[in-house]
Amino acid sequence: MSKKNTPAYMNLRIYALAVLLYLMLVFPVSLIMLFKYGPMWMEEKGLIREEVQAVAPANQNGSFLHFDLRADSDSLSKMAEPQTDNKITIDDDEIRFGSGMALLFRLILLGMVVVFVVNLPFRRLFFRKRKNKTISESLLRFCQRWLLYMPIINSFIIGLVMIVYLIFLWFLLFTGEQQSNTSLQFYRQFFFISVFASFLTVLFVYFWHRHRVTFKYIDHVFDSVSLYRESRKGSSSKIKHRLWVNYTMTTLMPLVIVIFYLFLSTTSIRDALGKQPEPAQIQVLFGKYLPYLDNSNLIGSEQLFYVNAIDSLLMFVGIFTGILISIIYLFYFVTWTTQSIVVPVREVLEKMKQPVGDGLDRLAVVRTTDEFGRLAIGYNEMATRITENIADLKKLTEANQRFVPKEFLRFLGKDTITDVQLGDQVQQCMTVLFADIRSFTTLSESMTPPENFNFLNTYLGYMEPVIRKHGGFVDKFIGDSIMALFGENPENAIDAALEMHERLVDFNSLMMQFGRKPITIGAGIHTGNLMLGVVGGEGRMETTVISDSVNLASRLEGLTREYQAGVIISETSLNKLFNKDKYQYRLLDTVKVKGRQEAVSIYEFQGRKQV
Repeated sequence: MSKKNTPAYMNLRIYALAVLLYLMLVFPVSLIMLFKYGPMWMEEKGLIREEVQAVAPANQNGSFLHFDLRADSDSLSKMAEPQTDNKITIDDDEIRFGSGMALLFRLILLGMVVVFVVNLPFRRLFFRKRKNKTISESLLRFCQRWLLYMPIINSFIIGLVMIVYLIFLWFLLFTGEQQSNTSLQFYRQFFFISVFASFLTVLFVYFWHRHRVTFKYIDHVFDSVSLYRESRKGSSSKIKHRLWVNYTMTTLMPLVIVIFYLFLSTTSIRDALGKQPEPAQIQVLFGKYLPYLDNSNLIGSEQLFYVNAIDSLLMFVGIFTGILISIIYLFYFVTWTTQSIVVPVREVLEKMKQPVGDGLDRLAVVRTTDEFGRLAIGYNEMATRITENIADLKKLTEANQRFVPKEFLRFLGKDTITDVQLGDQVQQCMTVLFADIRSFTTLSESMTPPENFNFLNTYLGYMEPVIRKHGGFVDKFIGDSIMALFGENPENAIDAALEMHERLVDFNSLMMQFGRKPITIGAGIHTGNLMLGVVGGEGRMETTVISDSVNLASRLEGLTREYQAGVIISETSLNKLFNKDKYQYRLLDTVKVKGRQEAVSIYEFQGRKQV
């Protein structure tokens, strides 16, 4: 799982903010609508008496071109005079609407409780992770199974709350008999506002929680393998779909809100007057355009409307509230869309900059199913193939090093075997060790070919690690012989030869268990200049060492049979020792070996002195 800081699991605050946005969309406008329809309600209840006097002489053509509107002081005092003998009564419509509002708030509280219970396991998981406490396997499996579905579940819960409330309103409006036409108009407008606000609220919860799950939570819930593969089989999306959603919520939604409140902010003339408008009122409405409309049906149309002061207030408050909500939606949706694009790309770029490794740390998290998710999947597949190729190359390099030691390449100044070219060579002063099994030809005649191979591999398996332990490397195996190279100081070569004799005791003990006779070995050591290089042709090349020093070391190994000595070194090697006194050695002879004109003093080394 991710090593990032564990975030807080947000569910109640998302729910609470969504409900607050719903209330901001519905209730400010509803208050203005109550003020708008208030006089109509009072008039229906007989609490207001409205008197208007108008004198409207007509011209010769019969058109209403001039009006003299007068109202005496008595008429003005009688306008809007309350009827003191009537009492305000509460109709069944208001009671049902009040019960609907009470139901809404109960459903909101119930939904909050359900959201808390449903999300409780995830809250526990993230709380325990932040506190570095132990997490049960059952809790982790539950969260892994349901985390990706939580945006749908949480939005469904708040959506169910709104649906139940809207169904209740729908039954009030369309199934029961309304006592007041004004109440019916108000409740229908309130219903459509609630539908629109509920839709936006559910979308808000879904997109916010989905963003949290995709970019905050999955790193801390799923295991490493699940994070780097496509986890939602059969589902796919495209960036253009996400951008269309973003454009809709940030551009189209504010326009819809404005149009919606413009539509609400109109008053039908017939509904406002309760009758066909009088000539004076028509003159005020149409002004100088009246002559052109005298013969049309527009004047008597039931769809004729106007915007009064209260409508203007409603329009202002509704549009202001809608724009405020749109700004909130704009902020969140732009943030979510930006992060959904930037985060996957940034993660892939960061992974590309990481050093090559063979673990999951190099892979990018697959967060979405769109093009960025497929980009992460493609990158992970590429990184996996590269890692596998690197592992294969590493195995191949290790295999090549068994044939061409890396120390040999280092002396040639090459990093890998692919850098080696035919003719590469270098001169070095080194110590050469030859070791050979005595009378191996006679011994091999008593064994079958497979037994010979097994015998030699077992023997070399005992000896080769000793050479590496003392800083040398095997240049080649020549049958039962070993040719090894060490640095200029022959001390490591001598120590290796002495320990090889010690390991031979263990090897002989093993062979005696299989009925084999014990064997003896001899080692010859000489120090001198030699040439390391590559010889061969285009089809076959080989690393080798060419020098008289190699020949002399081989001759000294052969003398171990004549002098019955375990380890023989040349005087040149003896003189290069930093500390001769720690060894037991003696002068054997001065000999003239085959291939050399000068005589060579040889010494037998029997072991280290006891301290």
